[in-house]
Amino acid sequence: MKQGIEQSDLLPSLIKLVTKLVEQNSVLIQQSSEKEQVILRLIEQNDEILSELIEQQDDDDETGSGFLDMDD
Repeated sequence: MKQGIEQSDLLPSLIKLVTKLVEQNSVLIQQSSEKEQVILRLIEQNDEILSELIEQQDDDDETGSGFLDMDD
């Protein structure tokens, strides 16, 4: 009988600990989500920059370099 009383006395403490654990886990999930969003934005920015560089390089290839014209 004493074991049943001890277990019921521990139950509120256990519930508090599990509740705190769930709250901390929720915070970590939110932080992880925010980091993912930042990473995705950075990837999109890098993609845009690379696209612009490729476009500039293609334009340079089409028009030729100004240095080549100096040899004529």
